[in-house]
Amino acid sequence: MYLICNGQSIPLPKNQIITIGRKGHGAQVEIESQLASRKHAQIEVRTDGIYIMDLESSNGTKVGQRSIAPNTWVKISPDDIFTIASQKLQVTTENQKEKAPQSSEPQKEFTGFKQKIVAKGSYKIGRLESNDIILDDPTVTREHAVISYAQGDFWIEDLGSTNKTYLNGKELKSKTKFKDSDTVTISFYSITLKDGAKDLRKERSAIKALAIQKKYPNNKVGLQDMSLNIPHSTFVALMGPSGCGKSTLLKCLNGENPATSGEVFIHGLSLADNFSLIKKKIGYVPQDDIIHKELTVYKTLFYAAKLRLPDDTAVSEINQRIDKVINDLNLDQDKEKDIRTIKVGNLSGGQRKRVSIAVELLTEPTILFLDEPTSPLDPETIESFLKSLKKLAHSGTTIVMVTHKPEDLNYVDQAIFLGVQGHLVFQGPANSLTSHFEARNIVEVYSKMSDIGTVTAYYQKPSKVGFKVVNNPDVKKEKPDSYRLQLYWLVSRYFNIKLNDKGNLALLLAQPVIIAVLVCLVFNKFQIGVMFLMAISAIWFGVSNAAKEIVGELTVYKRERMFNLNINTYILSKWLVLSLIALVQTVLFVSIIYLNFKLNTFEGFEEVYLRPFGESMLFMFYISVSASLIGLWLSSALNTTEKVMTVVPIALMPQIMLAGVMTKINNTLVEVLSFFTLGRWGTEGFARLQDNASPTSEFNPGTVQSVLTSIPLPSPEVGTQTASTSAVQLLDLYNEKLVDDGTLIGEVFNSFDMNVVVIGVLNVMFYVLIYVSLKKKDSI
Repeated sequence: MYLICNGQSIPLPKNQIITIGRKGHGAQVEIESQLASRKHAQIEVRTDGIYIMDLESSNGTKVGQRSIAPNTWVKISPDDIFTIASQKLQVTTENQKEKAPQSSEPQKEFTGFKQKIVAKGSYKIGRLESNDIILDDPTVTREHAVISYAQGDFWIEDLGSTNKTYLNGKELKSKTKFKDSDTVTISFYSITLKDGAKDLRKERSAIKALAIQKKYPNNKVGLQDMSLNIPHSTFVALMGPSGCGKSTLLKCLNGENPATSGEVFIHGLSLADNFSLIKKKIGYVPQDDIIHKELTVYKTLFYAAKLRLPDDTAVSEINQRIDKVINDLNLDQDKEKDIRTIKVGNLSGGQRKRVSIAVELLTEPTILFLDEPTSPLDPETIESFLKSLKKLAHSGTTIVMVTHKPEDLNYVDQAIFLGVQGHLVFQGPANSLTSHFEARNIVEVYSKMSDIGTVTAYYQKPSKVGFKVVNNPDVKKEKPDSYRLQLYWLVSRYFNIKLNDKGNLALLLAQPVIIAVLVCLVFNKFQIGVMFLMAISAIWFGVSNAAKEIVGELTVYKRERMFNLNINTYILSKWLVLSLIALVQTVLFVSIIYLNFKLNTFEGFEEVYLRPFGESMLFMFYISVSASLIGLWLSSALNTTEKVMTVVPIALMPQIMLAGVMTKINNTLVEVLSFFTLGRWGTEGFARLQDNASPTSEFNPGTVQSVLTSIPLPSPEVGTQTASTSAVQLLDLYNEKLVDDGTLIGEVFNSFDMNVVVIGVLNVMFYVLIYVSLKKKDSI
C-alpha cells in the first residue's frame, strides 16, 4: 500500500501506525501548511482494511466531504480521498512514481506559468516567503490560496484566508477549476494561467470614474454626470465652492455613498462588483476624528491593527507597522517624549489628524481619501502635514484630499475642481488651474465657479461609452473576519477606554453610593417605596451608562463598519463592558441598602429588611443590564449627544409613572403601556421576592409578614391594612377587573419567574431595535 501525498508515493507498512502532521515537527508524513497541526492524524493498514484517526487537530480531517470525529479510528477504502489542511491524500496499491500514464490521450505540453505549476504539482500563494507566489501585503494571509494540477485540469482553492480569494469577482468558497479565461484576485493582485501574478496597482489607473451621477430621493442632483481618471501615486486636491458636492464625490469614489448611475473602477476592478475586496485596501479619514481620545497612541494603533489585519498577524509585525506609520507621518519628532505613550485626547489637532491617518495606513491602503484634513490646523502644522502626505503619495499611495484652502495647491500634483450644483469644471495639473479659468488667482476661480452661468460654460460632460449603469449596488454582504476575535478585541479596547477615563469612571461608581445613602436617609423603614427606588435606580444606572456610548463614537463606528465591523459583535462588546460596570454599581447599591435596613429595624418588625440578599442583587443587576439596552438604543437611534440627553428623561419618566407605585394602574390602556416598562416589572419583581422570603407573621399565622405591614396605611375603602397584605397587592398592577375578566393577562404573569421572562422579552425587543438603528447608518 502507498499513501499519495502532494504527488509523492509513500509506502504504508502493514500494522504500522504512520503519523501525518505539519512539516518540521517530527511527523512521518509531512504537510507544508500552517493549517495542519503538528500531529494532525494517523493512518494504519490492517489485515481487515485501512484505518485513519484524527488527533484532535485544529482544522479537522475530512473523508470525502465528511469530517471525522477525533480520536476515533475510521475505516476507509482505497478509493476514498481524505483532506488534511486543504491537502488531498489517497491510499493506493500502486507506486505512482513507477506507474506509466494510462490515458490514451497524448500528454499535454505546457509552457510558462502553467509549466511551473505542473512541474511542482501545486503552487502556494501567500505572505510567507516559503510560498511559490509571495504577495507582500498585510491583508494577504500567510498561506492564502493554492493552485494545483490534477486529472488534466488546473484548480484553485482558498486556504481559509482572512480576506478571501475571488474568482472572476466572486468569493471562492470551495476548490474550483481554474480555466484559461479565469482571473483570480487576491488583494490587488490578479492571477491568470497565462501571465501569472500581476500587481494591479502598478498597471492601471488608481481611480477611474465613468459617467457617474448622484441623485437623491427627492430628485435633487448632488453630482452632475462626470468622468475622472486619477493615476497611481498622485496627490490630488478636490476643490470647489461650499455645497458643490466635494464630499459627495469623495464618498462616491470610496463606496461610502455610491453613485446612483455610472461606474467607478479601483485599479481596474469595479467598485460595485468587488467592494468586499476593495474596501480593505481603501483608507478613508472623514472630517471628524476616527480615534478614541481615551486611549494612548500606541493602544489606538494596536487595536486598529488587531481589528483590521489578518488574524495570523504576529504582534511583532504589528509593532513594525506601527513604527513605520509613525515615522512616515513624522509623528515622532519630539525626542523628549515618546508619542506612543501619550493619550490621543492630549494631542494637538494636527497630531490627532495624523494618528487618524496612521490608523488607515496600517493596512497599507493603495488609495487614501481625506475629507478636509487641514481645516482645523494652523499654517505651520499644515505645511509639515502636507509635506508628509506628498512624501507618502510619491512612495506609492494615491491620495485624494478634499480641501477649500488655496495654499494647499502648492503641495499637490493634480486638482479636481467642481462648480456649483455638482458640475465638474476642471481636472489636471494643479499649476494649470488658474490659467484654465483665465483667472489671476485661485480666489477668482472660486468666485467664477460660484456662478451657475459661468459654470455651465466650463462643464466637462462625459462620454457614456463603455460603462454600465449601476443603481444602488448591494456590495456589502461579506461576513466579518472572525466573530470571536473581533468581539475579543472590541471588548478589550472598550474596557481600556472606560478604564482610562478615570474621572468619568469615578462618577459612575459614586452614583450608587450617593443614591443609596439618600434612600437610607429618606426612608427610616424598609417598605415598597425603597423597592421602587431600587428598580428605578437600576434603570437609571443602565440607561445613563449607555446613552452616550454609540453616538459619541459614531464616526469611528461608521468607518470601522465600512471596513469590516460586524454589528452584533459591536453591540455585544458594548453590552458586556457596560454589564461589568452595572455589576459593580449593583453590588455597592444593594450592599448599602441591605446593611442599613438590617441594622436599623423597628419594634415588631425586626425581620423586615431586604431579603433575600443574593437574589435581590442578581435581580437588580438583571434590570440594570436590561436598561443598558434602552440606553444603547437611544444612543444608536439619534445622531447627536445633545438629542440623546434630551430624550433620556422622556424615556425614564414612563418607568416611574407606570410602575404602579405613584398611582394605581386601573385602566386597560395604562396597563398595556406598563407592559413595556422595566419600572413595572422591576418593582413587582422586588415585591415578589420580598413577600416570598418574608417569615410567617406572629400576628396572623399562615400569612407572610410583608414589607407593607411595617407601616399600616389607612384606606377609606378597606380600613387599615393588615399583616396579610402583600407588596404585589398594594402595587395594584393586576387590578381586579383585569384579573377577573381575563381580558389581558389574568394569572399568566402572576409569578416572579414570569417577571424575569418578560424582561428577557423586552431585552430581545430592544436589541433588535439597536441592530436596526445601526443598520440604517450603513453607508451602502
